[in-house]
Formats: sequence, structure tokens, C-alpha cells
Amino acid sequence: MPQRAAIGPNGYPVVQGIDLVPTSSLPDRIRSVFTYPLLNVVQSKCFDSVYNSDDNFVLSAPTGSGKTTILELAICRLITTSDPHAFKVIYQAPTKALCTERHKDWSTRFRHLDIKVAEITGDSEVYQLKAISNADIIITTPEKWDSMTRKWKDHKKFMELVKLFLIDEVHILKEERGASLEAVVSRMKSVGSEVRFIALSATVPNSDDVARWLGRNSTTPHRPARREVFGEEFRPVKLTKYVVGLDNHQNVFAFDSTCTDK
Repeated sequence: MPQRAAIGPNGYPVVQGIDLVPTSSLPDRIRSVFTYPLLNVVQSKCFDSVYNSDDNFVLSAPTGSGKTTILELAICRLITTSDPHAFKVIYQAPTKALCTERHKDWSTRFRHLDIKVAEITGDSEVYQLKAISNADIIITTPEKWDSMTRKWKDHKKFMELVKLFLIDEVHILKEERGASLEAVVSRMKSVGSEVRFIALSATVPNSDDVARWLGRNSTTPHRPARREVFGEEFRPVKLTKYVVGLDNHQNVFAFDSTCTDK
């Protein structure tokens, strides 16, 4: 017989020692962004750092643990603390497919709040400039944002509207493409406005380094960003791992081909 979840002092379940946060605690205006009654364990643990603070934040959590909701909470925080259309949100993902998925989802999810979402991954410069000027949330890749903002001083008023910078799959910093991401983050820090950074990854092993790199906020950059790390025990679908041993009776090239097949 399955065990009943413990109930905390707020009347809501406690899972793995963490009080789950009800979405009913959010303002009526933004509550419909979230189509479920309770945040999960990861989201609830991060709630205060993301929604009740303007500090930078780094999250390392398994795939499928609800990291996208963390970004949505940060967006909702900005919406509720800012004048309408007086800000820009930049979301960066390493692949066009992920950008397209996020654009489709957020265009629907934030429509009732009159938040416009634009995806910028490759079309003409004329279309790009028009799209980002009309959009509240701009979805793009690090390479594309890098190319568009190299002459940011030509668009200083626009750049100063950027208040929230969302980095999905921040672990690409260690890859060849990481240089573009590093460049755009450094550029956004130099713009002069108070940009908040939220960085997510399922695989980054050194999230503490990322937290120190981003800094707590624009006024105390020497302190590390807030950070949460969740292990495999928070994975919603448990993985079974196997170890396969292979004898190497071949030359190195043939053995490499064998390993690739496996």
C-alpha cells in the first residue's frame, strides 16, 4: 500500500523534506501561466530564490525535472514588478529546434498577459530589428544574439530595456560554441542596465564556477549567484545504468569503431 505524502504546516504536501508551493500563492494575473495546482519539488525549492528575489540564479537539475517553469517564474516576477512593455527578456538555447519549441509554447502561455514573443534565429536583418522592437520576449541562439549585438552602442536604448537574460543548457560554455555565450553574457553585463541572469543545465558539473562568473547581481558582482543543485534522486523517471566491459584485442581504430557501435 503506497505511503501518503506528509502534510506541512501550510496544508500542502512535503516531498523529500521540501514543502510544495501551490500556484494559488501567485497573483491572479499570472496564475493561469501555470496549469497545475502545485509546483514540484525542484520548483518549490527554487521558488523563493527565483520569484521572491531579483538575484542571479543557477540551477543544475536532471532532465524532465521542470526547469522550464523556473524560467517562467522569473518572467512572471519581471512582469509583476515592471510597467507593461517596459522591459525585454532574452532567452537563449543552443539549437534552433529548442528555440522553436519554446517560442510556440510561450506564445500561447503568455498571450493573455499581452506579452509578445519573437524567435530570431536566421532571417533578414530588417525582419529581425522589427521583431525584437515589438517583442517582450526574444528567443534566439548565442551565436545569433552575438552577431546582432556586436555594435550594441548603436542600439543602446533597446539594450537598456533588457532586464532578464535566460540561459538554457549553460553547459555549452565548455564546448567550442561556448565562446559566443561567454561573449554575449559579458556584453550584457557591460550595457549598464541591471540585467538579471538565470542559467539552467542538466549536466553542468561545476555550477559553482558558473555562479561565481555571473555574480549575485549588478551591485554585488563579487558574490556568487544563488544556486541549487539536484541529483539523480530528483529525476522523475529513474534511469537504470549498465556497465559493459569490452576486451581490446584489436588495433586502436578498430576498437574505437567497436565502442561507437556499442
